[in-house]
Amino acid sequence: MAYFSNKLAFITGGSSGIGLATANLLASQGCSLVLMARGKPSLDKACKYIEARIDKTLQSVNTLSMDVADNNDVQEKIKLAVEKFGIPGILINSAGVGSGDYFENISYEQFDRAMKINVYGTRNTVSAILPFMKQKGGGHIVNISSVAGLIGMFGYSLYSTTKYALVGFSECLRSELKRFNITVTLVCPPEVKTPFIEEEAKTLPPEARIVKNLAGLLTPEQAAQAIVRGIKRKKFLVVPGIMAKSLLFWHRVSNGLLTRLPSDIIIKFASRISIKK
Repeated sequence: MAYFSNKLAFITGGSSGIGLATANLLASQGCSLVLMARGKPSLDKACKYIEARIDKTLQSVNTLSMDVADNNDVQEKIKLAVEKFGIPGILINSAGVGSGDYFENISYEQFDRAMKINVYGTRNTVSAILPFMKQKGGGHIVNISSVAGLIGMFGYSLYSTTKYALVGFSECLRSELKRFNITVTLVCPPEVKTPFIEEEAKTLPPEARIVKNLAGLLTPEQAAQAIVRGIKRKKFLVVPGIMAKSLLFWHRVSNGLLTRLPSDIIIKFASRISIKK
């Protein structure tokens, strides 16, 4: 029997990007799903896309409109989802926002919004699902952070702050939730080819664009494959992509020297080109 057969997964940010790709892959392996996001039209479209590829006699795909940044909404919607569809064996926190820009251009409101969605949003869903997973006697929580949550980068003072917070949060949860038989997986992908890239390009500093290339680029499907493997193996840290793994390795063994020094050189060179233009 396939690992995900008869399992139920709740996925935030499940209507697009990594969330949708992971949902589609899980469904192909026998998992039932509840997709959660703010926009109902995009949720309905994602649901129809996945439903066309599953055995409806054995699986189900349902949706629920939810704003992860609103704790009251999350508590209410998670409870409703559990009542309607059952207690999930897997929660995947894929909802998130961010942008690249020079720190001086980032307003308090932008910072606050990203913190509420990326950090509090994950906190809210974990808080809401935890009593049910404890009742069930176990489960698996997957938090999507980023390589930018392990290595700070030029132009990412906002995004990296939120993703570093998720790394610390997940590290603590990993040890705390073991006593309830709940596994935690932290996923730190490099850049992933999603609609986020096009939006980010509007404000991303040129220096950041060059440095960001060092970690590589993945498709949502490649990220999803790494996530699903990580769940099966009950791994804590999942870093998809050879370039990202290599970058993290050299960062750790050199205490940051072999990533910061090349980054500083690239940024200095890129800044000079930008000034000349």
